[in-house]
Amino acid sequence: LTNNGLSGRMSERIGNLTFVKVLDLSDNNIKGSIPAELGKLSKLVYLRLSYNAFTGAAPEGLSEMKGLQLLQLQSNRITELPIITQLDESFYKNSTFVTDCGVPSAFDEALKCEHCTMCCNANEDCYPQEETHISEWGLNYGTFAAVLFAGFIVLCSVVVFFSYLFSKRKNRGNALTMSAERRLEED
Repeated sequence: LTNNGLSGRMSERIGNLTFVKVLDLSDNNIKGSIPAELGKLSKLVYLRLSYNAFTGAAPEGLSEMKGLQLLQLQSNRITELPIITQLDESFYKNSTFVTDCGVPSAFDEALKCEHCTMCCNANEDCYPQEETHISEWGLNYGTFAAVLFAGFIVLCSVVVFFSYLFSKRKNRGNALTMSAERRLEED
């Protein structure tokens, strides 16, 4: 039912469709919250609710859907996600769990999603959420930028210090050379 011009709210009766394995309601204009009854769809493997107008917290029941292999919730107004760890990334790879956890965010703070495989931002750009070298070192980008800036300041200070010492030594050498030349002239 993707891109069918559907609008309105998703009915709580969605929970009665226990036989459904694939539910793709993406690219419509469905509003309101995602019903908690969606968590009753125990056979659901593929769930795409992206590019709608869903608001509020995603239901906790999504975290109990053990067979779920794909969950895409990006481009909505979802403000909170349950902790979903059981998604198998082997089939859908980076598209397995996609939400609006990217920066810049449409919210005051970006949505927190530790287990998302891809994060989308307010510009609708989506990027795989991968471990970076910076995060492997236990830093975030703000801390890394501060450390880099401090390192740059220290390096500049060292260069200025050694330049000062070099010029002082050169001036001292010039003074010695001049006094030696004067002695030679006097002799």
